[in-house]
Amino acid sequence: MAGWVAQVARVPTEHGARWMAWGDGGLVAAARSRGDAERRARAAGAVRVEDGEAGPVPAHPDWSRLPGGFAGRALRACHGIPRGQVITYAQLAARAGSPGAARAAGTAMARNPLPVVIPCHRVVRADGGVGAYSAGGSGAKRRMLRAEGALPKGA
Repeated sequence: MAGWVAQVARVPTEHGARWMAWGDGGLVAAARSRGDAERRARAAGAVRVEDGEAGPVPAHPDWSRLPGGFAGRALRACHGIPRGQVITYAQLAARAGSPGAARAAGTAMARNPLPVVIPCHRVVRADGGVGAYSAGGSGAKRRMLRAEGALPKGA
């Protein structure tokens, strides 16, 4: 896929402002720092990153520039988890077409290039614990789930 120019801007979300990076096809990165958003945009094939405050920010992922294979299927399945609901890593793996691949689902969520947009905070451990969250730690994940009314009992 040919290189492209990404736009980047700080965007408010229901869980706090994030740096978002996008191209014509949609979002490719969401991060807590501009540097991380730019790095993720380059990993998705951007040859240059420019200030994007002048234009509208897309609301949808650019699936063509995000991971493929099982990770891509897991990200797509996660994208469909409604606000206020949680599923386990094993359930996510099954939804992604690979029952028994809970650990791989966890790895895909840990590498999610679009946290908040692809709501990996809504995927929890089978034992009821919230599990890790690469975009702010388990405390941030608990706060996000609590704000959505979806914090598992005992978490």
